[in-house]
Amino acid sequence: ADRTTASLVAMQSDGMIESEERSRNSDWSRLRRLQPRATMAPDPIDAQRIPVSLGSLRRKLGEISLTTLLRLRNLSDEPLRLKSGVQLTDGKYIKSLNTRNKDGNSACYHLYPVSEIPPRTEVVIAARSSSPWVGTSGILGEIAYTNRDQSWEFRIRFRNERRISMRQSRQCQVKATMLVDKAKNEAEPNPYWQIERDEIDRKANNEVVVSIDVRRGGEALKAALSHRQSKRILKSGYLLKNRSFGLRMQWQQRWFVLYPQELIYSHDLEGTRRNTIYIKNIIYVRSLPDDLVNKNVFEIRVVSADGTSREPYKLSAASPADRDEWIQKILSVADKDIKESDIDIVTSEDTEASFQCAIECIQSDGGTTEVLSEEV
Repeated sequence: ADRTTASLVAMQSDGMIESEERSRNSDWSRLRRLQPRATMAPDPIDAQRIPVSLGSLRRKLGEISLTTLLRLRNLSDEPLRLKSGVQLTDGKYIKSLNTRNKDGNSACYHLYPVSEIPPRTEVVIAARSSSPWVGTSGILGEIAYTNRDQSWEFRIRFRNERRISMRQSRQCQVKATMLVDKAKNEAEPNPYWQIERDEIDRKANNEVVVSIDVRRGGEALKAALSHRQSKRILKSGYLLKNRSFGLRMQWQQRWFVLYPQELIYSHDLEGTRRNTIYIKNIIYVRSLPDDLVNKNVFEIRVVSADGTSREPYKLSAASPADRDEWIQKILSVADKDIKESDIDIVTSEDTEASFQCAIECIQSDGGTTEVLSEEV
């Protein structure tokens, strides 16, 4: 585990205490109403606020066997403060990396978690495996930031490992949580913070962009309502999921829940590890002929960020009616997110849907790659 980064962050934080005390009693809500929203900083920065050339950084990280590059983007008008995450469970942060800046001159980047992300700024953090040998080490960690008054918390969990079997396991989960209700009255609702992430590639040296922003007033109410609607359960129940390796004769029972934007499944109703298929990533859903093991079979095919089709999810329902209801409900919710001209929905016996989409986070599980998420 990485046990030396904490001292670097502590030294950086000490110089900020005095300025924080001076500004603590400022009327930030009044300033936000008076001042226009600033533009984003032109370049990302490292922990020492040195501008970073992403191109040079990517090339340098490519020389390392296993890395994770986190690009934390603070899109809001207030700073975000580090709460935890200066130590990794597995792997280590890259405290210094010699490369080139955008002008071609020598530069040394410091890529451990920064104690404060300034407003409208992107900060880069990089971690690597502790050992160069495949299967002996990986990257596992969690970073938490809060807003200025610590009423919201933002957690980023990440993992990247390649096992001896050469199967790569990767995961990135983000979550925004309200810790304190700061609303004074109904006329002045709570600011609503949002966190999103997008995975840039699917290689060993992966890159994840995490964006944090805030909505206020009427926009906050709309964002909160949209979030509640996105978590409305459309259908749930047990399905048999086919393992995509060998002769594909093994089926496992999983608990599935369909929401307007995602299809989540876990080992059972109380399962804590949840896998997510995003509706926007689905190419088609269609029924299949009964195989030698199960009946009422259908499949869901998704697409990756580069437009290539991935291994389909092959599922089996308890009855033909249940299978058809799953297909129609998935297609129905997909139809809400795209134009009618972009999708061709026919009967459940011959159903296809195609539209533009993008994949966010992946993990190899038993030879297949799946999309992962955590409730936001």
